[in-house]
Amino acid sequence: MSTHKLRAIYKQLNDKIDDATEAALFEIKELKTDLNELQRHFSGRKKVTDVQPDDVLRSAYEITHRMREIQKRKEILVEMEDVAAETEALGYLESRGAKLLTRPAGWHFQTSKERFLLHASDPVEAAAELRKLLGAGKRLKKPKKRKSNTK
Repeated sequence: MSTHKLRAIYKQLNDKIDDATEAALFEIKELKTDLNELQRHFSGRKKVTDVQPDDVLRSAYEITHRMREIQKRKEILVEMEDVAAETEALGYLESRGAKLLTRPAGWHFQTSKERFLLHASDPVEAAAELRKLLGAGKRLKKPKKRKSNTK
């Protein structure tokens, strides 16, 4: 799947989460006003009320429905992020020449001596370890020598 499609799916899920959140907040405000009106009615401050008992139940149901919807979509987003990170890590490992060996099991990177990176179960950590390994091999610039002022 192309990255454009993945970004579109990710954006659509986020938009639906935002819409569900706004709808839940609206229902919470409606429920709050209904409950306040009922409280005034039952405490005797208001003689007549137009709040129906089904309005309270419907609002509560809508809130729980939106909460489940938000949780489900957030779980899907987390799974998508995990899969995307793993795919990127596998691509990085393979592009740098790391190989998944069976004995000893895990990712290996060939240099002057073979180095065991990590177990095969987590390519994201193996890619991070390879990035550290390759970053450590870069030479740092030597600091400039200070001129001593001896007179």
